[in-house]
Amino acid sequence: MSVPSLRRHRAALRVPWWGRLESRVITALVALGILCVGASAYLVKLTVEYFDGLVGAAIERSDDAVDIAAAHYGALVAVYKEAYRARSRALAREVDAELGAADLESVSLVLRRALEAEADLVALSLVRGDEVVIEVERRGLLPEDSGAWIWVEAEPVELRGPLFVAENLELSVLFALDPAIERRHQALGQLKREGEHIAVGPRAIVDRDELENAVFRAIAAASALVLMIAFIAGFLLARATTRKVSELSRVMREVAGGDLSVRVRSLGKDELGVLGAAFNGMLDELAAAQGKVAYLERVSAWQEMARRIAHEIKNPLTPIQLAVQNLRDKDPKVNARFSALLQTSAEIVEDEIEALRRMVGTFSQLAKVPEAQLAPVSLGRVLTEFERAYGHLTEHPSDRLEIGAAPDVTCLGDRQLLKQCLVNLVENAVLSCREAGGGPVQVRIRAEVADDEVEIWVEDNGPGIEPERRERVFEPYESSREEGSGLGLAIVKKIILDHRGEVRVETSELGGAAIVIRLPIEPAST
Repeated sequence: MSVPSLRRHRAALRVPWWGRLESRVITALVALGILCVGASAYLVKLTVEYFDGLVGAAIERSDDAVDIAAAHYGALVAVYKEAYRARSRALAREVDAELGAADLESVSLVLRRALEAEADLVALSLVRGDEVVIEVERRGLLPEDSGAWIWVEAEPVELRGPLFVAENLELSVLFALDPAIERRHQALGQLKREGEHIAVGPRAIVDRDELENAVFRAIAAASALVLMIAFIAGFLLARATTRKVSELSRVMREVAGGDLSVRVRSLGKDELGVLGAAFNGMLDELAAAQGKVAYLERVSAWQEMARRIAHEIKNPLTPIQLAVQNLRDKDPKVNARFSALLQTSAEIVEDEIEALRRMVGTFSQLAKVPEAQLAPVSLGRVLTEFERAYGHLTEHPSDRLEIGAAPDVTCLGDRQLLKQCLVNLVENAVLSCREAGGGPVQVRIRAEVADDEVEIWVEDNGPGIEPERRERVFEPYESSREEGSGLGLAIVKKIILDHRGEVRVETSELGGAAIVIRLPIEPAST
């Protein structure tokens, strides 16, 4: 993709704020919050109206009952008053009948007996206008201050005896009323007053309308709080989500621009995090596949070049060699100096021809790597056949080749090419150890199963391979040895890639290098 088209592509990806996922998430959450709050407020309103109707009906019935009870109390009080008046008149008649024309000194005794005869009498008095002439009382037994009794004074009653008429005296009676009657009346009044009020505490009483208004104000405040929380939560959730989506979009744009080294940063453990990890895995596999394809393309180019070079060089070598031999054979041997020069020149040309033949053989070795014919093959068979054909390792008896027991696995591969890989790796290990001059050569081959793949380790006790060269050693004609052609590891990697496997360099426990071949295991047929 060209730079202008990439810029147009990125410009086309810019989304206006009202179309962004972040804005849509916030709007959805706020709308959901408004809907929930509105529905809650409506339900609360219906509930308040329903219970207000129930409470209103109950209060109306309570008011009717209080009114009936209040009317009954009024009638009861009127009866009490009438009874007190009647008792006052009856006491006045008794006093008239007992005293007759007696003097005033006998009056107090008669009043005392009358006082003691009635349990609810507080005081009996003979009054003249506002003047109290004689009084007998027991206010201490029936106190009013403590709230135990209520004093009720009846209207004065005229006495008809001659003495009383002459002195213009009247009888005044003070009764003691049970305060329970008054308390019940006050309770009725309290119920009446509380009909339009509601108690919100042991001492706090508020009007019902005021309480309803307070409830709606609280609902409004709670609704505002819920909407604020919904907005903040939506903003945070949207930001967290859109950041992950933006990260994925950024990496996709970079990949679309051709950069396969970019990776998605960790996005957590949710679905987007799993998507990012899967995308990174896909990029890893894509980069590995791209590397394999690029390597195979390079090897193919080298093979084609080697094939052409081998063809172009090999053909003239034989005529040149024959021509040189003819020149040497046709020497007339007239001049000894000329004969010596001719012999030396012929030997030089023949040496260079042999060097060119060796080069052509090396090119041919790379050019003639056959295509892998994949078929199920037992790894144990490959190692057994290799050990039988190559178990001697070298002509030195101190050199040792150790081949471990092979796991019972089957791979999809070419048996001959896999053995060729082992031959190339072992020969490469032997040559490396020889040039290092470290004593007897020790090479070990072992196989390990890892998940659904098997790893074949070819290890040696040679000088090893530096970490910075571990990728380059598989390139054609890349060799640090004086006599190396640089094709052994390249051929191995080409064959293993054709087997859909991998090959890498590690450090061996023997002290040298370890070439690790990783091949997929063929599932057992059922």
